[in-house]
Amino acid sequence: MEVASSESTITVLSTGKQFDLSLRRGVYPIYSVVDSQGAVVESMHRWLRSLRAQIGLTVSEHTVPLYGRILSYLCRWLEHAQLYPSLSIDEQLKILSRWDITKWLNHMKEHGASSHHTLHTREACLKTFLEWLTTKEAGQLRDAENSPYGRDGKLGYITATPNARSPKFVSPEIVVELLNSMYNECERCMFHAQYDMGLRLSDVIRMTVDDIPDDNAYNPALEFIPLCVKRSKGRGGQSPEKITLVSRAVLRRIKRYHGTPEYKLAPDWDIHDPKKPAFLTANRIVWSKRNASKQFNSAVRRSTLSKISTHWMRHGTAYSVLRSDMGKDYQDRMLIVQQMLGHRDLTTTEIYTQIPPSLLQALTKAGSAINRLGEAESIREKTYLGPLQHREMRGHHA
Repeated sequence: MEVASSESTITVLSTGKQFDLSLRRGVYPIYSVVDSQGAVVESMHRWLRSLRAQIGLTVSEHTVPLYGRILSYLCRWLEHAQLYPSLSIDEQLKILSRWDITKWLNHMKEHGASSHHTLHTREACLKTFLEWLTTKEAGQLRDAENSPYGRDGKLGYITATPNARSPKFVSPEIVVELLNSMYNECERCMFHAQYDMGLRLSDVIRMTVDDIPDDNAYNPALEFIPLCVKRSKGRGGQSPEKITLVSRAVLRRIKRYHGTPEYKLAPDWDIHDPKKPAFLTANRIVWSKRNASKQFNSAVRRSTLSKISTHWMRHGTAYSVLRSDMGKDYQDRMLIVQQMLGHRDLTTTEIYTQIPPSLLQALTKAGSAINRLGEAESIREKTYLGPLQHREMRGHHA
């Protein structure tokens, strides 16, 4: 449950007590969990409130609603399973055992959470919550000696840590087919930019006009221009800046998009507002990550492609650079990929060496290195939609 009201207290239906919802002034929304009767689960609410106060310090802004959803799944299961029918949800959480958690995870697996990664994420959320219940902040509602993960906390997860996923090879031909399955230039331009720059989707939708570099300020001989963006993923909930590269072809496409009446006359911003989002929906509002992913997945369904996610576009960027003529050698290109993808450690980038250089070279049509600027221009020419060619403006509300 997400509470957008500024009321400072509510009544807990299960007990009749007044319950504090207040945070420091101006900090909303407030996240909470309620049972099937509409009663607030107090311990869950307090934990989410604690996490909400740590956003930007040790917690990402996306973590709180995600953990809230996971706790709501646990709440519904506890009500359905009737493990301790005479106890409230809060009382059951105080005595939840490892065997109970195992049964919940099996239930999740049977009802759609088939991904090993998803199950591990849900267990990690519950483990963190149960650990918080042992703290003074929580009132030491649980005894640390009776933790489902051992009295020293070293008993392993029930769901083993998933192995690192192999990167996916996304060719320019796949990108062209995907973009051509999108109805509007605002979508095509944004996802082409993501593929060109290797950004996470959350980074792309946070970009502003002020982030777009002026290509006239750089040597015309440069095919790629540095671009500084704020990352959505950083240590301790921070949003550090990163430098990536944007091709002149994609930069021209963005500038052309910014020159359209649909973009320039968006009602919520002045025409020359530097803080205006670099990409807007067809309805001229801010993209949300959920909505952008939804439009991407709809385009995949309209194409002949099999399952593909927005994150695969970053994989496509990496392999595009590694197959290209950028840098002096393969090691140079690995360093470029590390910089563009924002990897702190080169060992993270080395997952892309699973496809050896010789095979990457063979994957190109000519069997030799590709020119990335030419690739970007080819994608733009094959997928550009003029203002009168847009086919649909539905489904773009955040």
